[in-house]
Amino acid sequence: MRFSQFSPRRRRFATLASVLAFGAAVSFADFNAVSTASAAENSTQSAQTAEKPGYAIIASPKVLDDADWAKVVESLKTKRSEEFNVQIIRRETDDAAFAELAKVFPKYACFVVKPEEATKANLATIWQKTRALDDDPYGDVIWGIITGYDAADALRMTRTQDRPTTKAAAGTSIALQYFNEGIVYDELKKNLKRVKKPGAAPEITMDAPDDTTRALAESLDGAQLFVASGHATQRNWMIGFTYRNGYFVSQNGQLYGKPSTDEKPFEINASGSKIYLASGNCLIGDIDGKDAMALALIHSANVDQMVGYVVPTWFGYMGWGVQDYYIEQPGRFTLAEAFFANNQALLSLIEEYEESKDNGDDNEPPTKLPEGAQLSASYVRGLNYDRDVVALYGDPAWRNALAEQESGWAQTLKSEKTEDGRTLWTFTVEPKKGDKSFELIDPNGSERGARPFFQFFPTRVADPRIVSGGEFRPVVVDNFILVPQTERTTPDKPITIQVSTR
Repeated sequence: MRFSQFSPRRRRFATLASVLAFGAAVSFADFNAVSTASAAENSTQSAQTAEKPGYAIIASPKVLDDADWAKVVESLKTKRSEEFNVQIIRRETDDAAFAELAKVFPKYACFVVKPEEATKANLATIWQKTRALDDDPYGDVIWGIITGYDAADALRMTRTQDRPTTKAAAGTSIALQYFNEGIVYDELKKNLKRVKKPGAAPEITMDAPDDTTRALAESLDGAQLFVASGHATQRNWMIGFTYRNGYFVSQNGQLYGKPSTDEKPFEINASGSKIYLASGNCLIGDIDGKDAMALALIHSANVDQMVGYVVPTWFGYMGWGVQDYYIEQPGRFTLAEAFFANNQALLSLIEEYEESKDNGDDNEPPTKLPEGAQLSASYVRGLNYDRDVVALYGDPAWRNALAEQESGWAQTLKSEKTEDGRTLWTFTVEPKKGDKSFELIDPNGSERGARPFFQFFPTRVADPRIVSGGEFRPVVVDNFILVPQTERTTPDKPITIQVSTR
């Protein structure tokens, strides 16, 4: 759905359109690792004084009435109370809990659940009901799920320390250029290895072992981010995709390496708080029992935040596309923000398709899609399949964006008070790399590229009115602005949109 003040059929969004930007730049404006020049380039300059944002913790009686799990809730409340207005919502029933969440309407919502509560049905409920806090079809809060093999794991996840993500490891190709150091063992070509050392460009070698099980296990130790793809289930990850390799397997909270050679399985116990981004793995986010891979990753690999599918993945937009925001726009989004933004991009395509069916061709340029894709009924089936089946485990307010650095474009949001007491917001996207400004560094995966430009507001806004830039067909709701890539968003000139709000 595209909000525009010029289109009567979109008028229901005009009362909601309210957001243009709080996310990436704001959340890292005070991050010591961000350079002054980069921060100025990507910052949100606000004439408004935002109230202390909200943070809701939602937990069932099973959690709140269990002494060990109640400590998880209390730890999270204590940690977040300095920065946020924290409220605990007792989830006796879904209707009552989400009605209360709608009253609170926080910036963040964290669902603390025991592992047996981390079901696919619960995930779908969270997705759907956090989009229903108001009357637009988009997400209303940035959310995450804290769980673990035991309460101690969940407690650890409440104690993460903000930091830039600078060290990566992966079993599939990623944009290593944006990390200080990292290593990739390729799943598609045997013996291929990519290495990024501090101060140097990534190098490709062909000296990786035939079986990379132990090498990948060792790379987990100390990595701040691990990215994976390939075949997986709730119990294992098959490391090689096009050639014979080993497995990671799980049992009773323990992660093991199981090489394809005669070597015996070995325990994997990795140190250092880390993110696990399972971009292309089937089922690895599905916690279907105490032997689940997700629980073993949290328990024995020290994973404090994880994104993963809870179903088989054949489409890929929601899983792979997180990288488009998190890695390919370094410093702009935390993982939870990137996860949220990618889902809104998916929803915007569904809305655009439904609108085109209802209204026919209105001479608007179509939104650009990943290479080879067309916004058809079959494509939208894939979008709908992906919509509610990827989980984010961990504290959604954890600041863990990559170190800020120049990517393909700079984006800014500035605001100023106007004489009528309103606020004028100016959102600008400025290309930095000529014709390659909007291209990915590493398009590996499925349904990659062509993501909308996305920016959060620093606070929710009301009564937005497009002053200029309506031709870019922005989606504007109460917490963000999304601008689709079309033939009008060209890399030879800046994109500027102005919105007036109360």
